[in-house]
Amino acid sequence: MDSNIVLTISFIVYSATIIGIGLYSTRLRKKTTDDFVLANRELGPWASSLSASASAESGWVMLGLVGEAYLFGAAAFWIVPGIAAGYIFNWYIIAERLRKATASAQAVTLPQYIEHRFGAGSAALRNVAVAIITLAMLGYVAAQMNAAGKAFDAVFSLPYWLGVLAGAAIILTYTVTGGFRAICWTDIIQASFMFVALIVMPFVVLSSLGGYSGFLSRVEISDPDLLTFNYGKVGFAMVGFIVGLLGIGLGYPGQPHVLSRFMATKDSRSVKKGGTIALTWMVLVYLGAVFFGLFAKAYFGVLDDPEQALPLAVGEFLPPILGGFVIAAIVSAICSTADSQLIVISTTISRDVIPYLRKRKSPGETSEFVRVQRLDRWVLVILAAISIVFALTENRVIFEFVLYAWSGLGAAFGPVVILGLLWKKANRAGALAGMITGAGVTVIWRNVPALKSIVYELVPAFILAFIAAVLFSLATSSKEEN
Repeated sequence: MDSNIVLTISFIVYSATIIGIGLYSTRLRKKTTDDFVLANRELGPWASSLSASASAESGWVMLGLVGEAYLFGAAAFWIVPGIAAGYIFNWYIIAERLRKATASAQAVTLPQYIEHRFGAGSAALRNVAVAIITLAMLGYVAAQMNAAGKAFDAVFSLPYWLGVLAGAAIILTYTVTGGFRAICWTDIIQASFMFVALIVMPFVVLSSLGGYSGFLSRVEISDPDLLTFNYGKVGFAMVGFIVGLLGIGLGYPGQPHVLSRFMATKDSRSVKKGGTIALTWMVLVYLGAVFFGLFAKAYFGVLDDPEQALPLAVGEFLPPILGGFVIAAIVSAICSTADSQLIVISTTISRDVIPYLRKRKSPGETSEFVRVQRLDRWVLVILAAISIVFALTENRVIFEFVLYAWSGLGAAFGPVVILGLLWKKANRAGALAGMITGAGVTVIWRNVPALKSIVYELVPAFILAFIAAVLFSLATSSKEEN
């Protein structure tokens, strides 16, 4: 049988399985308005941990981080301790507190929690939070569609635009029908595929190089800087580069699609066990991505697009039946993030914008449940269409696209969530100042070349947002108490 046919069949089998799991999960849905958004807050440790991990890492690890390691070599390892710190803080400091706080407030979205914690009825808090989530996550989802287009182009030789549409079709099929529960169930499979692919593929490429000695000899000739931890950078440039990579972990407490898993976890025991599972998964996956990037650079040399190294390696080294499943792992990474972000944006719009435009709340009767879920689904489809349009533009650098959105969300919401859970004096003025500062500094820093060249924008944006939230809270504490 033709190798392309075998590759295609194995990928179709994977896609059908994922869609089937998502559709099957609808049999467990409850007739509550929380079910489509948070799976009725019933996630166990495996579902919450693997879903949170897969939704956070996405195509930017499978394609983007591999591409960064391909370009910058061993210097990309600096990202691992920063991400690990973000995981540890999220799971062991934030998760349980947020789970309890949102359950007590009956909040199903991050804007609802922020409004409840810092000022019930505050339109300014709600509107700013909604605006940041919508703008940042539309770009984030577009980056995932971008990754889908690249993957299908590299492996199946489909036109980029058709790959974008194919990825979107897979995601929407189970997300629209099954909601949050379908996403989390499929994330378990998707996280497993990502794990296996990034553990196995580095060894496959290393073997083709003749082992580690063969890898070293290739590197010595082609690019000696590949094995340095500063990639030839010195002085302030080196410090800024390393701090920027370490600082990516600052974004975790502010990612709505990750925080929603904590909100949906069923109990304290699940949170504790989930933290161990998530951290183990993350360390192995990240190390695998960086090692693969290094080995692929030694093997392929110069590539026009380093972010296509993994799909190209699939065609080079694996038999079609296995190659189809590795490509499935890449698409898994893309789907596990895009679906999560789509449901966060759609429910933010349907729960935190439209009810206020209609001047009505959403009661819990069955008829209202049907209306709310129908609205959730229509908003999700419309936002997916907008993200597809963004993805069809010429801006196709996944790592850069994702880091911009990651910074905006992390800096805007991270300090606010942390202070809201850990500091009683944090108030409405502080939360508003923190969100505006975090988002504003991200945009300014990113678009001023002199600033961008110093360090990744999340680091200064997060620090300044945290300071702003504290100072404004202290300055206005007496007024708000009165």
